[in-house]
This record gives sequence, structure tokens and C-alpha cells, in this order.
Amino acid sequence: MSGESFPWISGDLEIDKSVMDEIERHALECYPSESCGFVFGPAEQPAFLDALQREENEADKYHKLDPVTFPRTSKMYFKINELRAARTFEQGETDGRPVKVIYHSHCDAGAYFSDEDAATFANNGELMWPCAYIVVSVMSGELAERRLWVHVPGTNGFRESTLTVRER
Repeated sequence: MSGESFPWISGDLEIDKSVMDEIERHALECYPSESCGFVFGPAEQPAFLDALQREENEADKYHKLDPVTFPRTSKMYFKINELRAARTFEQGETDGRPVKVIYHSHCDAGAYFSDEDAATFANNGELMWPCAYIVVSVMSGELAERRLWVHVPGTNGFRESTLTVRER
């Protein structure tokens, strides 16, 4: 997956304040479960994020159906419906408003990119979805921090990048 085709995967992104506020509001509303969703922006402004779409965290649904395969609940993990995700990515490309970020929250933990997150979004050194990742930390029901994470090409690792909140 090439950063030239999807320049936002390299990070150094700007997000509209109203969108960041909504991501954080979603994280607080879902606590003590993890929130998740997609962040979009205009294709002609690769570093700019100006809209979001909340998604249902399906971790509890999968855990209930098969707790051996899916041992984690929504308090420690998020799972977005893969078919809906694929359709959302395709529609964003078609509309010229690609998904540039997947966001999720961590409950009573920092805004780091966990081993579980890395295993979900990178495989054999390849990024699974053409986007970056925002992680919001909620500690004891209060916002603690937010960070942007991007894939390190050729590895299954991720590094922190700059996320600037832009006032309108």
C-alpha cells in the first residue's frame, strides 16, 4: 500500500475541531466500552479531516457468540463490521471523500497503539486498511489524551505522528 496513493497514511494530519470534539464525545458516551468509527476528508486536501461516521463496536456480539475465538469484550477491544468497513472505504473513494482515519478509544488506559491494534491493522509488514489511526484515552470517565498513529512500512509496527486540531 503506497503512501503516494494514500498520503494521509504517513500522518501529520489536521482535524477540524468539531470532528475531534465529536470523536471525544463518542468516547465518553461509550465508556466503559470502546468507541470506534471512521474519519473522512476531501481527496484534494490529503492532510485534512473534516467529517466522521460513528460505528457500532461489535466486540460484545462476537464475544457472546464465541468467547474462545473472541475472548475480549468491548471494554478492552473494538471490532467494526468488516463488510460495512469495506463498503465505507469503497464509497469514500468513489465520492472523493476517502476514509483517512479509523478512530477508537481506550478505557482506563493510555492512547497508545496496542499489540492487539497492531495485529488487527498490519500483517506481514503490510497495512490492512489505507488509513491512519486516532486513539483517545478515557480514564475514569474523563478524557485523558489523544494520539495519531501511522504504520511503519515493511513492519507490523506503528509510530506516533502529529495531529493538529484546526479551529474554524
